[in-house]
Amino acid sequence: MDANVMAHRRGARAGPPVASPLASPDPIGDHRAMARRAKTSERGWAAGCVALLAALTALRLALDATGLVPVHFDEAQYWTYAARPDLGYYSKPPLVAWMIAAQTALLGDNAFALRVSAPLIHMWIAWLIFASARRLHDGRTGFWAAAGYALAPGVTVSSALMTTDPPMMLGWALALYALTRILTARRGRAAAEPWGWWLGLGLALGLGTLAKYTALVFVAGALGYAALSRESPLRPKGALVAVAGWLSLTAPHLVWLATHGFVSVAHLAENADQGRAGFTPAGGAEFLLSQAGVIGPVFLFAMAGAALRRGDWRWRILMWLSWPLLGAMAVQALAGGANANWAAPSYIAGSILAARWLVTRGWGRALRLQLATGLAAIFLVWGLAFVYDGWGRGLPRVADPFKKMRIGPALCERVAMAMEETGIDIILSDDRRRLAECAWFAGLGPDRIRLWNPDGRIDNHYAMTASLAPGETQPMILFMLRGRADAAAGRFAEAEAIDTGTLATHADFAFDYGIWRVAGFRGYRD
Repeated sequence: MDANVMAHRRGARAGPPVASPLASPDPIGDHRAMARRAKTSERGWAAGCVALLAALTALRLALDATGLVPVHFDEAQYWTYAARPDLGYYSKPPLVAWMIAAQTALLGDNAFALRVSAPLIHMWIAWLIFASARRLHDGRTGFWAAAGYALAPGVTVSSALMTTDPPMMLGWALALYALTRILTARRGRAAAEPWGWWLGLGLALGLGTLAKYTALVFVAGALGYAALSRESPLRPKGALVAVAGWLSLTAPHLVWLATHGFVSVAHLAENADQGRAGFTPAGGAEFLLSQAGVIGPVFLFAMAGAALRRGDWRWRILMWLSWPLLGAMAVQALAGGANANWAAPSYIAGSILAARWLVTRGWGRALRLQLATGLAAIFLVWGLAFVYDGWGRGLPRVADPFKKMRIGPALCERVAMAMEETGIDIILSDDRRRLAECAWFAGLGPDRIRLWNPDGRIDNHYAMTASLAPGETQPMILFMLRGRADAAAGRFAEAEAIDTGTLATHADFAFDYGIWRVAGFRGYRD
């Protein structure tokens, strides 16, 4: 009992108040001490994040340097794009080609140089996830969100390939951070609108758009949030600044699109037409399973858990920038087809949603399980890459994580031998994938590529720029799969079979091929 109260009950005159031993003699000092501890804790989470990302990136760069993963036909095609820099290409905006041109100019035409930026970009994305989560919540949430993303199985695979996804997702992550700065900026009569961050938002989306048009889905999510959130501080004038920033980067590409019949946009429609197969529940289930392989089952489950609760504006902005795209791709999968990577940008904001949901519940084991799953994926993917690189022809195809990339090296080695034997350096095929792979393998520029295109259909970049035309009489090396080369060779004044046969890539998969020396093209039809 308080000493003054006891004295009053005894009838004694109360003395000066007696301080409780539990009371702080200096509440201001305690507050400052708590602030220092919190700041130290935040720095600790940031330092841990930096250390993890640096170690993981160094490991991925070292693994990429082994050359165990064959060059994907899309990578090879982007490499041929890079040999002729432009403001756009048939299927993609130009950024990935520009990046490859810079990387190979510095490090040479090799697989490591082709891919060197992929793990570096994913490291940067993970750090931006940390920075965004720390600003919205705290450093602990940021660490687990960044670590969960960086160790996701899909990021491990993506870090081994140079595709349009990493630079597009970097633009998305930069845009998310800029948006968090806008949403958390102090506003008042004396506070200025964060115009710099509005401009940064537009520039980030411009960067993403120049890599892949999926970046524009970010805009749809932000608009959905702004329209349905009463407390949203998103301002029309700020949006105009963002649009100006976006146009400052994308205007040259938009002009290119207009002068080329918007071919890249048409390509997007062709991809969406995969849905013509009709309603397929199995496709939807397969897509959801694939997403567990992209982000990890723990984070996918946590994202679903977070979606079932209601939260404040921070929860809403993260929901709008994750679930609409993921849901749209799930519907596309139900309608007939969606690639696993199409929903990948969902997991930038989604990783923060998942980490926050798990952190607030104290589910540390689940968070550690997400990281353990990611580490296991690294060893599994690269272990299988090592095994199949050395002994793949005697093993079943199903377990090879890079099975689609085994045809190129086997076939292109034979094509290169035919080129060396004949002294001919122009290649001709009816398959843009094999053309790209063999151009990469032989180090051929885009002017050394011809596409067999009897229907005149423009459905890929080589069809637009390198279709074989009547009147081309120069000698070429013709190669096709499944016996198609024989019929094509008959359309030339000169035709000589050089190599035909069957090549096995795995114990249960082989393909027929034919390689011819041809010259004097007489046209596709008489």
